[in-house]
Amino acid sequence: MGAILSLPVVGYLLMPSLTSYSTSINILFFYMTWSTLVLSQPPLKVEVVGTLAIRTLFFLVPSLLFLLFDSIIPSLAVGMKTQGSAALPTRTGGVRVKRRGGSTPPVLQVLGLSLFNICLGVVIQSAIELLFTEVLRIRSALKVSTTLPMPWSIFKDVVRGLLLREVLQYYIHRFILHPDSATYISKLHKTYFHSVTAPYSLTAHYDHPLSYILFRFLPTYLPSIIFRTHLLTYFLLLSIITFEETLTLSGYTTVPGIMLGGIARRQDLHSEGHGRGNFAPWGLLDWVHGTSIGGDLMEDIGDEAEKHQIKERGGRAWGNAKESGKEGFKAWKGRRKSSKKA
Repeated sequence: MGAILSLPVVGYLLMPSLTSYSTSINILFFYMTWSTLVLSQPPLKVEVVGTLAIRTLFFLVPSLLFLLFDSIIPSLAVGMKTQGSAALPTRTGGVRVKRRGGSTPPVLQVLGLSLFNICLGVVIQSAIELLFTEVLRIRSALKVSTTLPMPWSIFKDVVRGLLLREVLQYYIHRFILHPDSATYISKLHKTYFHSVTAPYSLTAHYDHPLSYILFRFLPTYLPSIIFRTHLLTYFLLLSIITFEETLTLSGYTTVPGIMLGGIARRQDLHSEGHGRGNFAPWGLLDWVHGTSIGGDLMEDIGDEAEKHQIKERGGRAWGNAKESGKEGFKAWKGRRKSSKKA
């Protein structure tokens, strides 16, 4: 735990920035802490501990809190779930209709396999770094240096990392995990991940290890080693993806944000429909290839834009009503004063 809290990126995310002066101090403090950490610790240790810290903060902790909420107040939680009572994991295991011969994985099994998959990903990540640095004697897969990445570099690497992840996940998911003719890998994916038809956050990393590495780990990690991004940029990308997966597979009807709400709905329909469509989170390639189910990306954006316009119009109408009320009150007071003088 102490190693996790010692990561400067965690402290920096939790550190308040009230003014430009304090922001400059925070950046200086962050740079000094990061430099000290990189110079005093092996790069691989920094990468491994940082990855585990992010998975803990953005997946494990929120998932357990959601599970606790669903278990303690099920009467309230059921109204917030897209699939209703079927999405309460401690009561139904996240299965809407139990199929003959099918088994429902208990929550502890889902938690255990999810943690195993995360650790397996870290082991593979470490093995790749050791292969590059110790066996091939070349530079590390991710850039680890005391120099902080510039804002434009961070933005560019995160955006292309997310885009490449969307492409990889779509084609791997559609043609390897859900091919026209069943294969060994697709059967594993169906047996594990699709045994839960009403997803909850812990199922974000629940799958057979082989299909998990193909669908979750590689599309997240591969773009960063292709472009050899800075380790801090990779941490930011991993945080975004991990938190997105945790929220969008929570099973709740209301998820904040234009993109996340649509992703959550598509993920839920993918699980409920046993993988008939919605093969990538953003839905961009599903829209291009016509594999969207239950509405596509363009419809989500249109619906959200319409909602925001309604809110803005309502806000303007309320503001106009308040102004009219103030003017009417002032006129009434003026008439009252004039009548008293008369």
